[in-house]
Amino acid sequence: MGSSSPNIKSFYKGQEIFKEGQESSVAYMIKKGAVNIFKILNNEKIILAKLGEGEIFGEMGIISKGARSANAEAAEYCDLVILTDQIILKLLDQCPRTIQYMTRLLVKRLARTGDMISPKGHRNNFTSICHILDMAYRTHLSMDREQARKERNHDLGLDYSKLCKKIRDIILVSQADIDSVINKLKGLKMIDVIDLRTGKAFPDRFIQIADPANFIEISTNLFKELQQSSFSTTSELQVVDIYEIASLLESEPQIIYKKIGSEDFPETMFMFDRKKVSEWAAEKEPDYFSKVKKRKKDISELEEIADIVYVDNATLKEVFTRLGYHKLGLLMSIAEEEARKKILSNLAKKIAKVVQDEVRDHVDEGEAEDAVNELFEMVREIKGGEDK
Repeated sequence: MGSSSPNIKSFYKGQEIFKEGQESSVAYMIKKGAVNIFKILNNEKIILAKLGEGEIFGEMGIISKGARSANAEAAEYCDLVILTDQIILKLLDQCPRTIQYMTRLLVKRLARTGDMISPKGHRNNFTSICHILDMAYRTHLSMDREQARKERNHDLGLDYSKLCKKIRDIILVSQADIDSVINKLKGLKMIDVIDLRTGKAFPDRFIQIADPANFIEISTNLFKELQQSSFSTTSELQVVDIYEIASLLESEPQIIYKKIGSEDFPETMFMFDRKKVSEWAAEKEPDYFSKVKKRKKDISELEEIADIVYVDNATLKEVFTRLGYHKLGLLMSIAEEEARKKILSNLAKKIAKVVQDEVRDHVDEGEAEDAVNELFEMVREIKGGEDK
C-alpha cells in the first residue's frame, strides 16, 4: 500500500480496507477507483454496495461511536482520502441543529438493529426504510422558508434519488429493496409519488407522505399484516448478472436474452441502477429508445428455428422449394410467431395453405431437429456458393 500524501492512502484491487468489528477511527472518501462494502455470511461473500469516486464510507461507525458494521475492500486500484473523526463530526456540527439531531438519532436507532442482517444473509428492510423516510420527511417539512426556497422543487416533496442515497448510506440496503418498499407504500396510498418530466431519460421523482402524523403507526401495523401475507420484507443482498443467471438455470446467456425479449421472464425480476442507466442514456441519440436494431447473425451461428429471421428472403425461397411440404410443416409446428411469419411470407399462398395444414401440436423432436439442421445446411450451402 502506497501513499502520495499523508491524507491519501492507495489500495490495490482486492486489498482489505477495514474489517467488520474493527474500531471506527476514520472514514474515507474515494478520490479514484471503487470500493466494495460486503459481509461474509455462511462463508459466502455478500456485496452490499459498490461505491465510486466522490462517495464517502465508514462514517456511520464514527457518528455512532461503534465498531465497523461491514467489511470494505478495493474493487479496483483506488486512492482514498482519509477523513478523521474530528473532520466528520465537525462537518456534522456545521449542519442545522435539526439535521444534526435527526442524523444522530437515525444512526443510534439503526446501530441497535445489528441483527437486521441475519446469519442467513437476509435483512428486514421495510420498517427501517419507513423510519428513515418518516424522519427525512419531517426534516423536509420543518425546513425554514429561506432554505426551502434555495432547494429546487422543495414543494413537490422529498427528492427520491437523494432519499435513496441517504437510506443506502445508513443501512447499506439495495436499491431493489428500496423500490419494493416505496412501490408497496404507493400502492396502499400511504405516500404520493410525483414524477417531474424534464426531458431526461428518467423523470425527477419526489415523495410526499399522505398522513405524516400517523405514518409510523400505520406502517408498523402494516408490517405486521405483511408478515402474514405473500409480501416479502426480506431480500438476499446479492446481485447477479445475466451470465450467473444462465449458469444458475443451466442455460446460456443468449437464450436468457431471448426469453427476456419474448417476455417469458416477469419484468419485476430485473432491476437497474437508476444513476448508471441515466448516465448511459444521456450519451445516446434522442430516438435511440424508440426503435430496436436487430442483431445480425453469421450463417455459422444459425442453429435453431428462431434464427430463420436472420436469413434473407431470396435464400429462403430457394431452400423451401427443396424441403417439401412435410418438413416445412414440421418447422411451422415448432416455430414461434416471428419465425412463422418469416416462413409464410416466403411461400406462395396456395403452398402456404398446404403447409399450414401440415402443422401439428405434437411432433417428433428428433425429426423436427433434423428438419432444422437440413434447413440451415442448405442455407450455408447456398450462401457459401455465393461467397465463392
